[in-house]
Amino acid sequence: MNVEDTKYQGTCYCGAVEVSVQGEPAASAICHCHSCRKWHAAPLNAWSIWPSAQVMISGGETITSASNEASGRVSCAVCGGCVANHKPKAGMTVVYPMTLVGSGFNFVPAFHIYYAERVMDLADGLPKFADMPEAFRGSGEMVDEPEKTGWCG
Repeated sequence: MNVEDTKYQGTCYCGAVEVSVQGEPAASAICHCHSCRKWHAAPLNAWSIWPSAQVMISGGETITSASNEASGRVSCAVCGGCVANHKPKAGMTVVYPMTLVGSGFNFVPAFHIYYAERVMDLADGLPKFADMPEAFRGSGEMVDEPEKTGWCG
């Protein structure tokens, strides 16, 4: 099977909004930024990103909230479930891997971003960037791995 033939599908929480992605993501990681924590009401956010042309959002009505010019966060108008985050300047779209559960997509994060803003430590051996890797227009500055203590380690 050709990688471009690979397709993963999922839905928002209530199932009204459908999302499908073609091929494998360009990157998968875990975000600790304040903005993602607020929007997802969670201490961190799992994400995978695809070229926007490989992402299709259909079905029910969506709401797009733009907190800044770099992001257009898409959620279901019925249940409020988070579906995607358009990154127009980059021509990419983040799809939240948990919406793809049951489609065969295997979320494997490669690194952490905005780890300097974290509210909990994760000792998982993955690289931890203070903001973003240089390849993503960040500083590339790293944060040390925390010691393995408590329930997170």
